[in-house]
Amino acid sequence: MMATTKVQEFTYTPNGVKVALISIHDDGEYMMVKSLTTGKVFFAHKNQIEETIVEQEAAPQVKKPTKQRRGRHIVKPEVPVIQRININSATPELLTQILKGVGIKTATDIKELQQSLPGERFTKLDQLKAISKVDWDSVLEAGTVYVE
Repeated sequence: MMATTKVQEFTYTPNGVKVALISIHDDGEYMMVKSLTTGKVFFAHKNQIEETIVEQEAAPQVKKPTKQRRGRHIVKPEVPVIQRININSATPELLTQILKGVGIKTATDIKELQQSLPGERFTKLDQLKAISKVDWDSVLEAGTVYVE
């Protein structure tokens, strides 16, 4: 039987980015957080941070074999799997792979909408709802995209 552990996850609600809590300031009013995808550090108000507790199964402890070279042990780091994409930096081809039911025409429409916005960037996920061909409620609920 696998043991489960409870893990705290924090989300910056204006754009849906998963963040790590670094420090708390002004009697808990503000928090310094770090984006888990880009590494960007910024301050957020406590109302902008959503905390969720997720139960995860603890992975069995497995020792990785190490290569020995000239008396030193070398351990290769594991590469994390990217599960979420920044909609502003994604290519139309990537959007067709990540978003269910989105073809190249709809992905091109999304990128054209982005180009028409000030600064050529989405600032809120709600701006995506201008493209009516996609069920954005289910996409946003799945959390596969974010804006930063």
